[in-house]
Amino acid sequence: MIRRVKVLFISSGMCCLLQSYVVHADPVDTTVVKMLSVPSAMKQLESDGYYDFRMIKIERKHNEIAVKARNRVGDSVELEMDLYSGIILHEKTHGEEIQ
Repeated sequence: MIRRVKVLFISSGMCCLLQSYVVHADPVDTTVVKMLSVPSAMKQLESDGYYDFRMIKIERKHNEIAVKARNRVGDSVELEMDLYSGIILHEKTHGEEIQ
């Protein structure tokens, strides 16, 4: 009878130990952020006044979309756009960077 009590005590101790690990486990982020598709990125850039897209390159390593296009005034520009938010991070015109 004493052995059964000891086994029961160890089992309940293990349950408490496992529960403490579950409570203090790293949280899992369940929000999923979708990256922009090329057509949606082009639509967004067109609404900002860019046109005549020459190159669109997705750079997943840097979470960016690189684009060569023309701005509202017709200057040739190189853009770096955030892959997830669509924010234009950098704009280069004739070798000069505009932020």
